Amino acid sequence: MVKRTKKTFTDYNQYKDRPFGLKWATAYAMDDLMKGILENEAWATKEVVGLDLMNREEIDAILSESFLYHKPISLQLNTKDEFGRFLDPVEGQFLGEAYEDYFVLNEQAINWTDVRHVSIKKEEKWFNVDYFQDRESSRNKQKKKASKIEKEIELIKNEYYQDFADDD
Repeated sequence: MVKRTKKTFTDYNQYKDRPFGLKWATAYAMDDLMKGILENEAWATKEVVGLDLMNREEIDAILSESFLYHKPISLQLNTKDEFGRFLDPVEGQFLGEAYEDYFVLNEQAINWTDVRHVSIKKEEKWFNVDYFQDRESSRNKQKKKASKIEKEIELIKNEYYQDFADDD
């Protein structure tokens, strides 16, 4: 039977090994960090186009169609964020609760004067959806990303490459 000894790391030449938490803790958080960076970038670069301004009769017609035929709607408000961009559209089912000054959508009171544009949300039928479209596009993105990385690696190799001296 082989007797095992305890493995220990002894410091040498003034070198002090960092504990596990300092070495590897950031490696595990990198995925969350990258997701957050990508979400922030998507939010910062998004641009919501201002749709046509509708009058009260047009808004009423679309809301009544939504209520009578149980169709979801997309509603763009006439308000902007601190950067001067229109807010994202509010989507939901109108349940018919309307008053003189406001109506209710998704349990939220919306003033009539705040509404810029209302439209019936068109949903795709299940038999028209191409399930493999997203996979194909993600593969293409991965291939493009890989080729871009390979080009960068080639640039780095060529930039720092030095021939070995010949001993002739």
